[in-house]
Amino acid sequence: MIIEKIDSYLKTLPTDEAANVKKIATIVEEHGAIETKVACEMLRIAADEVNADFITISAIIVYAFLPQQTATMLVEQKVFSEEIESVISGMMKIPDFNLEKIKTQTENHIKLLVTLSGDVRAIIIMLIEHLEKIRRLKELTTEDALKTATEVQYIFSPVAHRIGLYKIKTEMEEICLKYFNYDTYRHIADKLQIKKAERDKYIAEFISPLRKKFEQHHLKVSIKGRPKSIASIYNKMKNQNIGVDGIYDLFAIRVIIDSAPDPQKEKADCWNAYSLITEKYKPNPYRLRDWISVPKSSGYESLHTTVIGPGGRWVEVQIRTVRMDEIAEKGLAAHWKYKNGTDGQEGGNIFSKIREAIENPDIAKNISEEKKALYSDEIYIFTPNGDLIKMHSGDTVLDFAFSIHSDLGSKCIGAKVNNKFVSITHVLQNGDTIKVLTSGNQKPAHEWVNIANNQRVKNRIRRIIQSQENRLADVGKDIVRQKLQQFNLQLNDTNVSKLIKFFHKENTVELYQAVGDGKIDPQKIRSAIVQIGEEENRLQDEKRTPIQHTTVPIGNFDKSDVLIIDNLNTLDFTYAKCCQPLPGDKIFAFVTATKGTKIHRFDCPNAKSILTKYPYRVVQAVWKKDIEAQVYNSVLRLSGNYDPGLGLQINNMVINEFKMHIRSFSISELPGGKFRAELSVNIAGANPLKSLVERFKRMKNIDKVEVVS
Repeated sequence: MIIEKIDSYLKTLPTDEAANVKKIATIVEEHGAIETKVACEMLRIAADEVNADFITISAIIVYAFLPQQTATMLVEQKVFSEEIESVISGMMKIPDFNLEKIKTQTENHIKLLVTLSGDVRAIIIMLIEHLEKIRRLKELTTEDALKTATEVQYIFSPVAHRIGLYKIKTEMEEICLKYFNYDTYRHIADKLQIKKAERDKYIAEFISPLRKKFEQHHLKVSIKGRPKSIASIYNKMKNQNIGVDGIYDLFAIRVIIDSAPDPQKEKADCWNAYSLITEKYKPNPYRLRDWISVPKSSGYESLHTTVIGPGGRWVEVQIRTVRMDEIAEKGLAAHWKYKNGTDGQEGGNIFSKIREAIENPDIAKNISEEKKALYSDEIYIFTPNGDLIKMHSGDTVLDFAFSIHSDLGSKCIGAKVNNKFVSITHVLQNGDTIKVLTSGNQKPAHEWVNIANNQRVKNRIRRIIQSQENRLADVGKDIVRQKLQQFNLQLNDTNVSKLIKFFHKENTVELYQAVGDGKIDPQKIRSAIVQIGEEENRLQDEKRTPIQHTTVPIGNFDKSDVLIIDNLNTLDFTYAKCCQPLPGDKIFAFVTATKGTKIHRFDCPNAKSILTKYPYRVVQAVWKKDIEAQVYNSVLRLSGNYDPGLGLQINNMVINEFKMHIRSFSISELPGGKFRAELSVNIAGANPLKSLVERFKRMKNIDKVEVVS
């Protein structure tokens, strides 16, 4: 059974936590657990070497002993607690990494692990999994061995270091060194072996007087001499550019004080030990490291000093208590042993510190909540080549494109995110792989400022748009100058103001930008100048000779002009304004309830309703024969698209084609290239007026004809 593998570990847990682990193991076994060598070893490492909490142990049981498909199914069915589901889900979100990119973007990959995993315990499980795997590196295929060693060297060894698992970190470093640089590893190992007897003798000589001092001052300590790790020696050789024989401190002394786990007592004992050591051996003041007053973010606490030992050789001395030593060996997880029966909140604090230590190794332990919020806002996005780009939560495709290069952002039309086409407004998620799509015809628009999430990108877009508009305004200004010069006009405020008014723009810049961007056709500028000139001339003429607009009211015809049948000739009536009947029109009389009798045309818009609803009020009516031959005045209103020669065409057509006398005629150009005209002519009968109206409707540029009177 699975539980038997960690029976001794379970005995250290509170009863309820141990019961929860057993319950998880039972569920896993019921769903076909496979007790492989790998799964059992991962469980052992978690319990014995990492001192993992019961949630981590439970998650490993599910993750390591079940096929992934079964584990996923159970998570989806909500079989486990939210914490366990969060850890397992976090494990399944971690993507495969590009090994070459890991080497150049280690920090980003580590932070991606933190943000993708959600619960930091998922990273601890991955650390355990890679530790188990690298210990049996020789059993793996060449490809798998290279992948494992690379991920351990660049990601999981640094992670182990940051959370204080120094023993595991050292083991990982040495295996990687042996794998990647075997000759160097072997050379250092051989040198250490040759010097072992000499080193042991020196350590004994160094420790002997210290033991006496500690005994005299009643300080219970254990003193250990240990060689520097091969990986540590190799790093010094590289950093100092020296051979192994040039490393003088190939070993260190560790003084471990048996002190009660009380902060004030522990600090006092450590500094007391430091004082006794430096009384005997002269310290290097520049090599004192105080991680007792301010522990490392990983929770590591210790005093480090370097002193001159017998024979003038430098020796590194580490001073710590039993509690500090256990935390140094097992990292932050060892805090579980010292939580002193708190209400469980300490556990949450531990994992918060672990997350902080992994993500931000250089940040002090007591980082402010404001800074934590800033870090949690980060997401990491992959390029198609495997590069990892740091972005912010809420950033869009547009933000990403501009973060790569302004030219790429300016031409961005969308992207392929995880092989799916998306628009520039798509919000990116942690771990997305994105390929930006561009077009040479694309350019930034004002609405892009609202699409972008990053303030720097917003400002960059604004600057680009402003630069574009300035260039367009310069181009437009040159075009306007050239067109004005063709009419011997100057580019001055007066002429430009006329164009601004003509094209309905707010100011000079808006006019120039519209011309430069092609929104105003340069040819229209020429037409505008012509029309402005004609309008000015017309206004001057009006000042000299005001144009008379003659409107002949419908009342010019009195009741003697109409013959009403049925002996009602004496009935008082007026002409209906809705249809304005003229001599020659077919008409009828309608007796209203309050406004007397009205004369309507049979084709009046209201005729059908009147004849249907009120037939008893309708009286026959006809024009007297002599009135149809009389000449009367009529006013017509015309509108449509303006053309400079239109006024002359209307004038010639009425006079030459219809032989009519024009009493008055005015034509005005309106905004947008439209016109309005009023024409007053003398008409003989109705038919000539109808013919004139139909002729106007057929003319080019005339859209509407109204008979005013």
